[in-house]
Amino acid sequence: MDVSFKELVTRIEQSTESPLERLDRAIALGESMAVEADRVTDHFVGQARESGESWTSIGDRLGVSKQAARKRFADRVQSAFASQFRPRLTACLDQAKREAQADGSTEVGTHHLLAGLLAEGVAAAILERLDVTADAIRDSAERLFGPALPATDAVPPMSADGKCALDASVHLARNNARRSNDADEGVVGTEHLLAVLAFDPGSRPRRILNDLHVDIAAIKRELNCYLTLKPRHRRRNGRKPRSNSACSFCGRPATEARQLVAGPGVWICASCVGLAGDILDAPV
Repeated sequence: MDVSFKELVTRIEQSTESPLERLDRAIALGESMAVEADRVTDHFVGQARESGESWTSIGDRLGVSKQAARKRFADRVQSAFASQFRPRLTACLDQAKREAQADGSTEVGTHHLLAGLLAEGVAAAILERLDVTADAIRDSAERLFGPALPATDAVPPMSADGKCALDASVHLARNNARRSNDADEGVVGTEHLLAVLAFDPGSRPRRILNDLHVDIAAIKRELNCYLTLKPRHRRRNGRKPRSNSACSFCGRPATEARQLVAGPGVWICASCVGLAGDILDAPV
């Protein structure tokens, strides 16, 4: 139930303290209520992200730009998502931080995430089968993005692109779980992160994989053993979406997506359009 102004004033005035002490109590109460209000907002921002809403839509509701919304809430939402990561993915993220420290980076980039995936798990097995090594990724990163700096002991924060990639991995895991009726819904593995990193044409991981002459189609075939990367039904030319059509990127069915936009043999939902915009707008 909402607490009225009168009730708050009465609560403080019931004390026998001096006027200044009552003022201190009022300030402390206001700060406490602001903290709780922020926690409530954080909770529902996280729910909105989990349901597929973009930072653009969330920013509109908050009355700020999508950049401001992402800057304010991305770390808090990411902390909530961390509980959904499998232990092997967590180990890979720890390795990615060490990769960033080793080349003196001020943040953990997506190319560090790619190297970190070689620590263990499904992604490591797939990359090893394709002869991708951590050393090869490091060498390619130096060729493409410049030489590494002296190593640092400071643990760098996750980059904006890295946060977007982890966010997208959560959505991919949730959508796959919904389609397969998996009781372990929303738990994110190394395979989900590999899919996000490898299939983004403009990302640093994709540029590194191309530089190493890795067959992206081979990664896709390997991942198909663990994930549903394509909808089973696609649009036929000249026809409206059928009830069993689905987004070609996240797999969300037409019955759940607010809108599906058709391309040559593919569909994309409004949430994936928003996510793509967030990724493209993130600082390089």
